[in-house]
Amino acid sequence: MPRQGMNGRWRWTLGLAVAIFWGLVWTGPGYGETLRFVFFADSRASAATAPICPNQPLINTCALNAINSQILALSPQPSFVVFGGDMSYRGYINGAYTYQQFRDAMKQVTDAGIKLYVTLGNHEMYHETNPMPPAPFPYYLVDQQQYQLVFNDMPQNGPPGYGSLAYSFESPGKDCFFAVLDPYYITQPVYQPANINGQVDDTQLTWLTNQIAQTQASHKFLFIHVPYYLVAGTAPVPVQDSSYTKLWKILDDNRFDIYFCGHTHLYSRKTIDSQVQPSPQLNPPVQWKNNVVQLLCGTAGAEATTDPLLVNQAAWHIHMNPNTYYFSVVDINGSQVTVTSYSGSTSGNYNIVDSFTVPPSSTAVHNLLLSD
Repeated sequence: MPRQGMNGRWRWTLGLAVAIFWGLVWTGPGYGETLRFVFFADSRASAATAPICPNQPLINTCALNAINSQILALSPQPSFVVFGGDMSYRGYINGAYTYQQFRDAMKQVTDAGIKLYVTLGNHEMYHETNPMPPAPFPYYLVDQQQYQLVFNDMPQNGPPGYGSLAYSFESPGKDCFFAVLDPYYITQPVYQPANINGQVDDTQLTWLTNQIAQTQASHKFLFIHVPYYLVAGTAPVPVQDSSYTKLWKILDDNRFDIYFCGHTHLYSRKTIDSQVQPSPQLNPPVQWKNNVVQLLCGTAGAEATTDPLLVNQAAWHIHMNPNTYYFSVVDINGSQVTVTSYSGSTSGNYNIVDSFTVPPSSTAVHNLLLSD
């Protein structure tokens, strides 16, 4: 065989081997799953919701029941629902804990075989006393422990002591990774919290980094109660705690698809790209390189934020109509993630308020075959 032909065949064979190797390293399990889930948050009642849902001072079950009916009408039905925190007005009130009441309010969904995952919010940590101190209210360790007992069917793979509070799971085909974090974790009562936004401790950040290192999932999602960029006041602003910037750096470095949150009682979504500045900034400074979506779906019963001074409402896709509630349906179909969000009232009339797609989060494998 001529020498040039041998060189060409050798180069082709080497190129094929390299392509196969990098394909295995880069693509992991590959895009191949179809999966649907639902996210919503903030079903707590208050004095403002009393005219809408009378005799329900803790959970706005009128709004929650309407959303649950919409979920059950979805075709296909979702595999699971993730609730983003603030399920009840108080975690403890009138001599009793309220966590089981929320589980009972979700029974029409869970009885249909749809798994419920939960994220702890600040209201889960509020322990009603008389008189009640000014906000931010104290956090009681017994409330956290009772929450862990009631929701002990959550994955128990978080850091020691964080059972049912911080955890992760994967889709059946292992192409989707999901993580839940708790910004209100305590080891003793905290009678004077710094603010209502909490912080993500280093234990959880280290744990999340290790969990990510062990997955080969193409799609990654995080659930937490508090947004990184708060949509309130006169402009979207950060929570002013550097732990959230550290968390976002982990998400940005690892190409997460979506950061799901609640806490603020409205709907908003924004792709956080290089045009959005990290704040507070880290030292050394960082800049976002990838496109992670912050999806805030923050009222499934709580009174809506209605702030006419909010700026960039179109850019941040803000919806905040009074007596209106929201939930988001997430469809994963191979490489594409599609989110369809609905708004409606306690009457059960829901319509699409927003829809968007997330591009693939993994770099495509380059053609490494060498030509002759």
